[in-house]
Order: sequence, then structure tokens, then C-alpha cells
Amino acid sequence: MQNTTEKTTSNYPMFKTITQMAEISGIGREALRRMINQNEIDYVLIGNRRLLTEKAIWDWYERNKQQASKPEGQRTIKITPRRIG
Repeated sequence: MQNTTEKTTSNYPMFKTITQMAEISGIGREALRRMINQNEIDYVLIGNRRLLTEKAIWDWYERNKQQASKPEGQRTIKITPRRIG
């Protein structure tokens, strides 16, 4: 059974307002506005509304993500679960 308080993108239209996208993505409204103003993210202008798609967020993420890496000289530790009892 699905938790009705959980937000899903299917509850929103394809084009989302800044407020809706902030709620879905966890990126703040002001950060989204700044990204739009600095042409870091694609959007559609309809009247005076700037609308976003999830694809625009993922495209921005792919361009800006930082690759995780092990610090030099650090070795991998294998953790084996132990049986209790």
C-alpha cells in the first residue's frame, strides 16, 4: 500500500512550477530561480511563469555532479556480518 503523504511526481503535471519542483527535488526555490537566471537549467516561459521539467533537473545534475572517489592510500575494508546466537 502506498503512503498517501509521500510526494510522487505523478501527482504533478509534466511542466512544474518552481515551487512544485522545489518540493519534488529538495532544491530550494531561490536556488532554482538563481539557476534559471544564470542559464544553468532549461525552462519554459509561459506568460510570466517559468516552468521546469524533471529532465531539466537531471540534465543539470549530470553536468554538475562530483564523482565520488577514495582518498589516495585508503584501502577498502570488507565487512562481514556475524551471526548472533
